[in-house]
Amino acid sequence: MRLEDFYIGQGSFRDTKAGKVEFNIRFIDENGDKKSKSFTADTEDDCIRRALAFAEEYTEELACSDATIPEILHKRFDKDLKLNYLKLQSYYRKIETLKIIEKNSIANIPIRKITKQQISRFLKEITGYSNSTIEKIFLQLKIAFSIAEQEDIIDKNIMLAHDIRRPKSSKADKKIRALTENEQKVFTECVRGDKVPSGRNDYRCQLLISLYSGMRMGEVNALSPADIDFKQNVVHVRKTISIDMKGRGFLGDSTKTYAGVRDIPISRTLRPVLEDALKKMKPNKDGLVFYDHLNDRVITTSNVNSYYKRVCDKCGVECNGQHSLRHTFATRCIESGVPAVVLKKWLGHTDIHVTLDTYADVFDRMNHSAINTLDKYLCEIDKENKK
Repeated sequence: MRLEDFYIGQGSFRDTKAGKVEFNIRFIDENGDKKSKSFTADTEDDCIRRALAFAEEYTEELACSDATIPEILHKRFDKDLKLNYLKLQSYYRKIETLKIIEKNSIANIPIRKITKQQISRFLKEITGYSNSTIEKIFLQLKIAFSIAEQEDIIDKNIMLAHDIRRPKSSKADKKIRALTENEQKVFTECVRGDKVPSGRNDYRCQLLISLYSGMRMGEVNALSPADIDFKQNVVHVRKTISIDMKGRGFLGDSTKTYAGVRDIPISRTLRPVLEDALKKMKPNKDGLVFYDHLNDRVITTSNVNSYYKRVCDKCGVECNGQHSLRHTFATRCIESGVPAVVLKKWLGHTDIHVTLDTYADVFDRMNHSAINTLDKYLCEIDKENKK
């Protein structure tokens, strides 16, 4: 920067009694007040260099002090992406959440000027979103204010106030229902017997793989032949199809979470579906088992979801989103006695509590059969002791 762009007037030099040169400037501070600053050195050039260094540092701090919530978070997310703390798909998800904040007026106010009342008003305005989205927004606000506090942009973190709490959604949480045993039978018969019209992609195998493995649809669509290991009898889940900021699908370099990297055993019902999928596979630039050859692009979850809805309508099964196939798999596992800790690994949950909380009603329903099993076991022990 040029020094004359920073200070008012020309500045003035004077010789000091100590034989030095003093350079005095006047400038406008962050509050709009006129301030003065002196720099002493052996020569006028040295004085100017010191004044320039001060000007650059001061304007940088001034720019930082005027940073908004989006500016702080963009900087943080960009840095995390460069340092590999964030994968590209996670980065895009965070940016999508940030866009919600950017729509509000608080996005244009320097964070140091935002009041508790403005935050409270904003939190009331986002209650129309789902609880999961509200949780993400609230977390981003906390991160932004925490960074601002650490960098001395703000003196007090208003997000820590006792009356600033994450709001609850005005919408009821959408509970994804698993298919009943009869619905599953009807659904699978309909999928297997469905005739895909010419000029349309065939998504039947993806639906059945999700049903028989519990894989997320993005993970199914990201499968390569090398991921299907018939020798070890497992499916290696290593990647997922994600959505970029323009709504386009792309092949990510990892799964949704670190726990998503896992091996799922190939059951006898899953094996023929995988074999059929490999048989139907056509060469493509990404080397994927499933690919949209009609449009030369990867297949997204929404693509398969549209087909899932058509199948449900056709066979008379309530459509609750194809993610219900994953829930159906988990429900059948619990009903068959698969331990929660094993199911956690198969589903790629980060914590056992996620598994227990998500399928709490199914576990509760199994209490009666568990008690019967315990009674039978204890009776057998009693019989052995009486002999």
